[in-house]
Amino acid sequence: MSIDWYAIPCFVGVGPEIVRRLDEAAHTHTYQAGATIFSEGMSCAGFHVLLDGFVRIYRISPEGRLHTLSLLRPVSSFNEVAAVDGHHNPYNAVAVTQSTIVRISHNQLMQLLTEERDLLQNYVQSLAHMNRDYIERLEDMTFRSIPSRLAKLFLHETTYADQISEAPTRLTQEEIASVLGTTREVVGRALR
Repeated sequence: MSIDWYAIPCFVGVGPEIVRRLDEAAHTHTYQAGATIFSEGMSCAGFHVLLDGFVRIYRISPEGRLHTLSLLRPVSSFNEVAAVDGHHNPYNAVAVTQSTIVRISHNQLMQLLTEERDLLQNYVQSLAHMNRDYIERLEDMTFRSIPSRLAKLFLHETTYADQISEAPTRLTQEEIASVLGTTREVVGRALR
């Protein structure tokens, strides 16, 4: 499967030599629906790019409640921070549908970032953009009511929307609750 590296924000505008090196470093894997791609707390799984399918990024609270951080569709990258710092994966990733994923190991990515200044600059800018998105989501969770977050989700005005593969109306109340950081019952009441 051919990889369009330019579709991934941290690789936009890099030269053909960097693209060649990315192709050499990349390993493609296919995961069946329900398969775990990597688990929170395990050794660094590297940098991942979703080429085809649908992936859920989530964490489990100490009480056992699942909180969806992102629902990814192609072409999306994930595990960017662990891929750079080499520490444990900060969350779980599971294939919701059959998914094709490209992986670049921590060591290979660090070598590329060390040797390719343009790539390093793009990667840092991409991490800064992700940080701003997370701040916006934190503000939503802190300052917006559930009906307000639900309306924002349905209106596609938030970073949640560009991470949802299907229209929000196709998500179950449980899935919507997981994205909004609440319970199914609260979502049900807000929908009435």
